[in-house]
Amino acid sequence: MTTFNRSRFKKLSEFKDANALSIYIPVEDGGDNRNKAMTKLKNHVQDAEKELETMGWKPREIEDFLKPVNGLLNDATMFRNLDKSLAVFSSESNFEHYSLPIEVEEFSLISDVFHLLPLLPYFNKKDSFFIFSFSQNQNRLFEATQQDITELDTGDDFPSKIQDSVGKDTVSLDVNIRSVGSRGKSGEIYYYGKGESDADDRELRLYLEDIDRGLTNIIGTDGDPLVIASVESSYGHFKEYSSYNNIYPEYISGNVENESAHTLHERAKEILQPYFNETRTDKKEALVDGEVPQISDLKEIIIAADVGRISTLFVAKGEHVWGKYIPEKAQVERHEIKQQMDSCLLDLAARKTFMKGGKVFMVEQENLPNKDTKLNAALRY
Repeated sequence: MTTFNRSRFKKLSEFKDANALSIYIPVEDGGDNRNKAMTKLKNHVQDAEKELETMGWKPREIEDFLKPVNGLLNDATMFRNLDKSLAVFSSESNFEHYSLPIEVEEFSLISDVFHLLPLLPYFNKKDSFFIFSFSQNQNRLFEATQQDITELDTGDDFPSKIQDSVGKDTVSLDVNIRSVGSRGKSGEIYYYGKGESDADDRELRLYLEDIDRGLTNIIGTDGDPLVIASVESSYGHFKEYSSYNNIYPEYISGNVENESAHTLHERAKEILQPYFNETRTDKKEALVDGEVPQISDLKEIIIAADVGRISTLFVAKGEHVWGKYIPEKAQVERHEIKQQMDSCLLDLAARKTFMKGGKVFMVEQENLPNKDTKLNAALRY
């Protein structure tokens, strides 16, 4: 079974189809409970059949659509190896399923997007982090937990080496650092290089701008700790220039171009041990005390989440608000009763917050900072 991670969440979040089926099944330990999980999945498949019938689908179309999910019902080994929950996502063009170490409420939905809100607690463990191996000849980005490490596909827009940004005729970087600009967090950029001409400065600036833009497009600007693996001068320069707000203060030092993912993972875990040992605390007190700008109106929250203004979002656990969002009009349609192909607006606000680098916490309704709503948000600005 495929390992779940942030990049897979991102792909699921960006997926849009005419019919997208999401199913969440809680799983308890024990043989009988595994059988119960299988029965629950079967019941949700039957519910999906009925809904598709009401939408005018023909029996053969329904059978073809649900064939991948029905295939899971014949996989007893998969059910025996499940963790605390099973999440299934199926459409006419996509099928994925994950065993997750988090508890979920039993739920299914057919919409034009996958329902992802129950997945977000997975990312609230103080366990996830990134590693960025950075040099002039090779850049690699990894997503990791204490158990696993995955190299992320950074795409064609992310420079894998300096030549990708400035071409073949470029200066060789060395360990000297000198001041050449004014774009960094402290008002000054530090570039390292031979410093022979303004052209060299422009090449290095272009390279670092490309890295910063590509990196934040992939992981946002405010998420899990980012551990840098590089020589000392590169680390200092990268930290000074980067837009990412959670670069870990310690780094993996040395020339890491030939280091394996396993070695980087082990060294990063050793560095991050104090972080793993911390007790995670949310930002509820700040919201209650009014220390940060905050909003509770559903429409305002969805629009703010869409443009990346939310730093922390609290969502009432087990609640749903049905409707549609039309981003080009900044229009939110809210329905008291779920209509065909509606999506959950709480899910929409949460996934947009998360994908823009914000934190999302699911809490009981009575534990929300503002108990009269289903969403509370702390703003970045």
